[in-house]
Amino acid sequence: MKKVLFIILAISMCTVVMAQKKNKRAKIEFETTEINMGTFAADSAVIECAFVYTNTGDAPLYIHRVIPTCGCTKAKFPTAPVAPGERDTIFITYNGTNKSPGYVRKSIPVHSNAETEITRLKITGKMLPAKVVEIPEIEEIVEME
Repeated sequence: MKKVLFIILAISMCTVVMAQKKNKRAKIEFETTEINMGTFAADSAVIECAFVYTNTGDAPLYIHRVIPTCGCTKAKFPTAPVAPGERDTIFITYNGTNKSPGYVRKSIPVHSNAETEITRLKITGKMLPAKVVEIPEIEEIVEME
């Protein structure tokens, strides 16, 4: 009888341990999910933003993909797992070269193994026209002999 009770107790303990392991999840928490790049001129339109995040879960965090919605925006993100309690950074570079001046609003989905599988990062700003450089007119053309 004691053996049967011991076996039942051992099986139930294993079940509880397995259930606890399955419930461990990574959790991604960003310091901010939106960065305002401010006002910038079109001739200096390459801007890098840094989104710092922490894994506040109890399992390693993996960033699977960071997919900007536009070709003018590039992402650089860590491919190594981020341990619970650790921090890392996703870098977003906006390149407005040859783009029309105006307001900039870009959304960048971050795919991970966190409880919230997709987190959207946003960058905003206002691009002004490039500075116009005036070239003085030459009134006379001097011919050399």
